[in-house]
Amino acid sequence: MEVDSEELPPKKAPAKGKATTTAKASAPKPKPKPKPKEEEVDEDQDKSKVKAKFKCVFTTSWAAAKAAKLAGPSAPGSKAVPQPASPDCLAGLAFVFTGELSSFSRDEAIELAKRFGGRVVGQPSSKTSYVVLGDNAGPAKLAAIKKHNLTTLTEDAFLELIATRVVAEKDLDEKTKKKREKEQKAIRDSAKEMEQREKAAAKASGPSAASGHKSADPTTQLWTDRYAPQALKEICGNKGQVEKLQTWLASWPVSLKSGFKKPGKDGSGIFRAVMITGPPGIGKTTSAHLCAKLAGFTPIELNASDARSKKLVENSTNIYNTSLDGWMGGAETINAAGIKITDKSVLIMDEVDGMSAGDRGGVGALSALIRKTKVPIICIANDRSAPKMKPLIQNTFNLPFRKPDAAAIRSRIMTIAFKEKMKIPANVVDELINGVNSDIRQVLNMLSTWKLSSSTMDFDEGKTLAKMNEKYSVMTPFNIIQKIMGPYLFSATARETLNEKMELYFHDYSFVPLFVQENYLKTNPARVRGLDGPPQLLKQLELMDQAASSISDGDLVDALIHGSEQHWTLMPTHAVLSTIRPASFLYGTGSGYGGPNAMSFPQWLGQNSKQNKLNRALGDVQIRMRLKVSGDKAEIRQSYIPSLFPHIVEPLIDVGSGAVEDVIERMDEYYISREDWDAVVELGLGDHKDEVVLKKIATATKTALTKKYNASEHPVPFHKAQDLGKIPKKLAGGPAPDLEEAFEAEDEGMEDADDDKKSVDPDDIKNDKLVRQGGGKKASAKSTAKGKASTSKASTSKASTSKASTSKAKK
Repeated sequence: MEVDSEELPPKKAPAKGKATTTAKASAPKPKPKPKPKEEEVDEDQDKSKVKAKFKCVFTTSWAAAKAAKLAGPSAPGSKAVPQPASPDCLAGLAFVFTGELSSFSRDEAIELAKRFGGRVVGQPSSKTSYVVLGDNAGPAKLAAIKKHNLTTLTEDAFLELIATRVVAEKDLDEKTKKKREKEQKAIRDSAKEMEQREKAAAKASGPSAASGHKSADPTTQLWTDRYAPQALKEICGNKGQVEKLQTWLASWPVSLKSGFKKPGKDGSGIFRAVMITGPPGIGKTTSAHLCAKLAGFTPIELNASDARSKKLVENSTNIYNTSLDGWMGGAETINAAGIKITDKSVLIMDEVDGMSAGDRGGVGALSALIRKTKVPIICIANDRSAPKMKPLIQNTFNLPFRKPDAAAIRSRIMTIAFKEKMKIPANVVDELINGVNSDIRQVLNMLSTWKLSSSTMDFDEGKTLAKMNEKYSVMTPFNIIQKIMGPYLFSATARETLNEKMELYFHDYSFVPLFVQENYLKTNPARVRGLDGPPQLLKQLELMDQAASSISDGDLVDALIHGSEQHWTLMPTHAVLSTIRPASFLYGTGSGYGGPNAMSFPQWLGQNSKQNKLNRALGDVQIRMRLKVSGDKAEIRQSYIPSLFPHIVEPLIDVGSGAVEDVIERMDEYYISREDWDAVVELGLGDHKDEVVLKKIATATKTALTKKYNASEHPVPFHKAQDLGKIPKKLAGGPAPDLEEAFEAEDEGMEDADDDKKSVDPDDIKNDKLVRQGGGKKASAKSTAKGKASTSKASTSKASTSKASTSKAKK
C-alpha cells in the first residue's frame, strides 16, 4: 500500500538528502544571503511530510484499534481449566482480579480461585499474594500494585499456577501453620462444648417426678433450634450492635429513674425502646433474648404467630407493663408459655413490620405503649423504612444489624459440621453462605437435609445445592443501575443470559427505566475504548443516538402498557427497549467503577410533579380570567400572563409598597386572587423566573400586598344566565329578572293559583253535588250538565251537550 511505503524508514533519508542536494545546486556560490530562504523551503517540506505521516499513522492506529475491538477476546471460553496438582492448590493465597480476561469472565475466575482454596479480595494491599491482570485494568488498582510492589499474573500464568502448585504441610510458613492450628483447635473446642451441653440437656430430659412427662430430646430437634447460640460469643457478626443493646439494658434502671433525660455515651438513654432491623436469619431475635437474659431480664415475646391488634396490645399489657393481664391465670405470676413474670421483664415484639390487616391499629397502640412503658421494649423488624413503621421510628433507638460476611459465619458452620461428623471444606461452606445471602438458618437447614444422604460434600455439589436454595435479595435502584451500566454485564466474557439481565428490570420496573434515562449519558462507554480524537467522539455520538432511540421506542411500548388497552404482556419488550438495549450501547466505567460522574436520582419525577402543579394553577387562572378575556390555557400562558407581568409584578419591584393598591385594582379587574398572583410569578421564564423576581421584591412589600388583599373585598367571578345563552322568563310589569328571580316569580304565581282554589267556601251548599235544588227541569238539567263538566277537565263542549240531552231524556 502507498501508506505503508511512505512510512518505511529507508525512504526518509533519501528524501531529505534529495532536498538538501537540490538546495545546494540551486544556491549560487557568490551570494550567501539567499541560503536562509532555501532553508525555509526545506523546513516547509519537512513539516508537510511530518503532517502527512502523522495523519497516516493516526488513521492506521484508529483502524487497527477498531479491528481489535471488533475481534473481541482472543480466546472466548476456549481455555480449559487444568487438572489441579492438589485439591487445595491455592490454599493460603489471596488474589485480586482486575481488568478483562481473554477467556474467563470475572465471576468464573473468582470461582476458580475459591474452588481450589484461594481467597479473593476486592482491593490490593500488602497482604495480597497475586494480582491477576487483564486488559484495561483500573488505574487505581494499577497504582496500588505499584505502591505495594505486588506480583501480577496473566490469565495463562494463573491457570499454570493451578496446575503446578502443590501445597504440603511442610511448605507452609510458621504463621500459616499457627493460624490453621488455631482454627482447628477452636472448632474442636466448640464442638466439645456443644456435646457437653447436649449431654446435660439429655440428662435433664428424663422423666420428671413432679410432672410425670418427658421433655424433648435435643437430638430430635431441628438444627436451627438445636444449635441456636447459647452465649454471645456464638453469635455471628454484629458484635458492636450487640454491645450497644447490652449497654441499653444495663442502664435501664438509671434511665428510668432520671426520666429518660440522660442520653449516655451512645444516645440510647433517652429511649424507652430499641428497634433492631436487618435481613432475616442473621440472629436478631437470638441476640435480643441472650442480651435480656444476661442483663437479668425475663424476655416475653410476641411474634408473627400472635394476634397483635390494637385491642390485644392494650389489654395484654397494662399501662405500666408490670404484668400481662391477657396471659395471666388467677393470681399466678406465670404466663401461658410458662415464663415467670417479674419486675424485670422485657417485652420483645418480633416482626413488627409484619402487622397486617388482622393487626389493625397494633403499630399505633405499640407506639403509645412505648411512650409510657416502665419496662424495656425491644422491637424487631426486617425493613425499618416501611411506611407502617413511621409511628415507631421517632420513639425507638435504631440498632441496624447487617449481613455477616462468609468469614464471620464459616467458623460456626464448620464447628457444627465437625460435630455432626461431616467433611465439608471451608470453600464449600463459603459457597453455601454466599448462595443464601448469609442466612444462617437456611445454611443449617440445607446441611441437615444433606446429612440424611451423605456426610461429605465437594465444591460442585455445594454450588448445586446453593443454586437450588438460592435466596434472592431485592436490590435498590442505585445498585441495579450501577450493575446494568457497569463494565462487566455486557463485556465480551459476560455469561449472563438475556433473561438474567431482564430480571434486574423486574426488581423495580417503574424506577429502573427512569434511572437508565437519567444516567445513560454519564458513563465512559467501553465500545469507544481504543479510539481517540474525532473518531471517538463520532462513535460515542452514534452510541448515544442508538440508546436514545431505544429509550424512545420503550416509551411507545410503555404507552401501550399503561394505556386504555393495558397490554401487560409487553413488559418483557419494554424491559429490553428501555433498559437492556440502551445499557448495551453505553455500558462502561461510571460511578462505583472509577468514573467521574455519580449515578443520580431521576429528576423527571420532580419535574413531572412541578409540571402537574403548574398546570393546575394555570387552569385556575384561566377559569377566573375567562370572564374578562377569551382564550384557552395555552393562549393565557403565552400571551396574557407575559402582558400582565408589567402591571401586577413589576410595580412591586420598581415602586414597592406604594404600588400595592394599583396592583390589587388590576388584579380585581381580571378576577385574579392572591394565590393566582403566586402562580403567575411561578410561571415566569427567563428574566421573569420566580427565583429572580422574588429576590427583587422586598419582604415588606410582599407582606403589605398580602395584608391589603386580605383586608379588602374583591369581585367574585360568576356568570349570568343571559351570558350562557339561556333567555330568562319575562314577567309583565317590569324588566327581565335574573334566572333565579324568574324561578322565584314562577313559584309565587303557582302559589297564588293554589290560593284561589282554596278560597272557595266549603260550607256553601251550592258547591255540593249531592244537594238538589229546585227551579224546573230545564234548570236542573243545566245544573247537572254544568256539574259534570266541572268534574271532567278534559271533556269538550260537545260531550257536555250530549250528556245533558241524555239526562233530560231520562227525566
